[in-house]
Amino acid sequence: MPSTNIQTEYDSPIIFRTCDQDVYNATCETGSLWLRTSNYYRKIEDMARRDIGEGVTGTSVGLELSINPENANGIRLKGTGTIGCEIIPHYLISFHGAAIKEQTRRDFGGYTLGVKSLTKLSAEIVYQASLQVDVTGYRYGPVSYQNTALTLSHSGSSAALEMTGTPAVYLKSINTDVLRKLPVEPFISQDEWRIALFVKNYLKDEINEPLKIHVSPSHFYRYMSL
Repeated sequence: MPSTNIQTEYDSPIIFRTCDQDVYNATCETGSLWLRTSNYYRKIEDMARRDIGEGVTGTSVGLELSINPENANGIRLKGTGTIGCEIIPHYLISFHGAAIKEQTRRDFGGYTLGVKSLTKLSAEIVYQASLQVDVTGYRYGPVSYQNTALTLSHSGSSAALEMTGTPAVYLKSINTDVLRKLPVEPFISQDEWRIALFVKNYLKDEINEPLKIHVSPSHFYRYMSL
């Protein structure tokens, strides 16, 4: 039974993961974790909650941007859409802090487990995942809900928009941070934390295939259930 007693290590963030009962038991008993691509979250889960910007870093353009207006290839941009680019291939697993609303917790499944050390859990996830895919890097920490600045560049890498010319000019996000998301409700008040793994290729080259791993169940403790 859940202890409702915090067992997080000292000086580690007090964070949790909420899921349904089957996933809750599998994680606490066997250390089973499924990591998913941003594409999966965008198409399957977050679309239902109107967060189509998952895995994309960018900004809306409330202030009109005028770029080379005197030239034939100039442009003016303004509107409620998003300008940005998709982050390089990565897998995600999400957690949350104490700020989550009770209704949101129930919507996520109502079974909440605690993480003893995010740092130690991240290290083992990287190791276990590297046995199946080529991991090139990782990040972990709190998600920042904010727009990112844009930049003009002569480099077309990860550009959102190209303006032809000699040389060509590109508009793109200045920092494609996997721990940043667009400020969308209800996520902005959710206190989300993440572990993200960057990979050369997805498992089986399939973007919707989960990366299933097992870590030590000692990383987790049962905390709360419906």
